[in-house]
Amino acid sequence: MPFIVYLTCFSQVLSMAGFAAWPIYLIDLQNLWSLTNLEAGWISGAFFFGYIFATPFLVGLTDSYDSKKVYFISSLIGSIGLILFALFANGFYSALLMWSIVGAGFAGTYMPGLQILNERLDAKGKEKYVSVYTAFFGLGTATSFFILGILKEYNLDWSYSFIVVGFFQLLSGIPIILFSGPRIEIKPYIKFSGIFKILKSIYNVFKNKKAMPYIIGYGGHTYELFGYRSWTFACVVFLSSTYNVNLSNIFIANFLAIIGLTGIFSSIIGAQYCIGKNRPLIISYMGLICFFGSIITAFSFWINLYLALLFIFIYNILIIMDSGSLTTGTVLNGSSQDRGSRLALHSIIGFLGGALGGPIVGLALDSFGGENSKLSWSVGFVALGLGSLLSSYILKKNSKYKLK
Repeated sequence: MPFIVYLTCFSQVLSMAGFAAWPIYLIDLQNLWSLTNLEAGWISGAFFFGYIFATPFLVGLTDSYDSKKVYFISSLIGSIGLILFALFANGFYSALLMWSIVGAGFAGTYMPGLQILNERLDAKGKEKYVSVYTAFFGLGTATSFFILGILKEYNLDWSYSFIVVGFFQLLSGIPIILFSGPRIEIKPYIKFSGIFKILKSIYNVFKNKKAMPYIIGYGGHTYELFGYRSWTFACVVFLSSTYNVNLSNIFIANFLAIIGLTGIFSSIIGAQYCIGKNRPLIISYMGLICFFGSIITAFSFWINLYLALLFIFIYNILIIMDSGSLTTGTVLNGSSQDRGSRLALHSIIGFLGGALGGPIVGLALDSFGGENSKLSWSVGFVALGLGSLLSSYILKKNSKYKLK
């Protein structure tokens, strides 16, 4: 595997160190600040709203400047967001703002990291290794839950925990700026002429009828994935209490870390299976299976804790399976000149879905009995499965066309 793949994947893991900070401390801070489940869900979603607002500018800039410079600056933004959260967040609105800054920083590392990779791989390498990079999102998630689970288990104050992972975030940009090396892809940089030109370029991607099904499908995928990751820690805490099984914070965090690790293999296997085949049709089947997985997982909450944990584990595998395939589809269906804009829209639509996943689960909890109700958690997980159902429908509808 080329060195640039190892480098971007390693830096991605570092850049995601703070990803689980809010999910891990959600219950504590919800009680401390007297938040409703919907308010807690909106704070979860703020990460992705910050991502959405920053994406047109930060990802769009990769068509005008070397992506590694955008990546380095964004790692600073994310680190500052985590430190500001630790120092100044004291309720719903302040947490909403600070957590959105963290999301904005992530906007300038995740997709620009993919651009760094794309600019330094040949055509065959892009199809082979894009899915590896996107799969390492799972390792980043796992590492974040593992680090923060340890910090929480040892009763480190939540504010200090945010500062610790903020330091890791700061470190993520250094290897990229120092060791990325030169581009091998021959493409002229488009002169930067303002944010409105970037927005126009992103808007023009809507005309790309081959890439748009993957972009919309990615929106359904991330709605489900990030709603799942925002609330699963709290869900397992509820289930352990309901079935009178004492699970420690570190056990739950490590369980979620292992879940994140399995996502690496699930995404890579799913993406590799699509190579040379009818990609949209296969993705549509993956989405349909995942929707039924959400229903089975919801039913398992009513039986016993260990069956529920098993299906929470399996459900994650099903959610992640189409992740790399969707992003690869967006990368391949278009030219290199507007790939930054294409990935920007991919991120905007995708993370708009991610921004809604947390609040929808929170709304389900508030509407069907609260966070101590099996019914509310069941409804919440079935609601998440609708994201895969949307993705399945969109890709099935377009499977007859010649999409890559």
